[in-house]
Amino acid sequence: MSYDKQECLSALEESDELFYAKMQKGLDDMRNGRITPLDDVYAELSKAISEIKNEAKAADAEKFIKGLMNF
Repeated sequence: MSYDKQECLSALEESDELFYAKMQKGLDDMRNGRITPLDDVYAELSKAISEIKNEAKAADAEKFIKGLMNF
C-alpha cells in the first residue's frame, strides 16, 4: 500500500488556535474525570483487534474512538 506524503500531511493541518483548544479540552476533561478508564480502553481495543483478525467487518473507526472518549 502506497501513501502520498502530501496527502498524509494535509490531514495534520489545523490552526494553532484549534490545536490548543483541543488540547485544553482534553486537559479539562481529564481534570474533571471525563475519561475512559484504561482497562475499558484495553478491553475495547482487544475486542476490535480480535474481530479484525477473525476477518469480521471492521467497525466505524470514528464511532469506535468517540465511544472510547465518552462522547
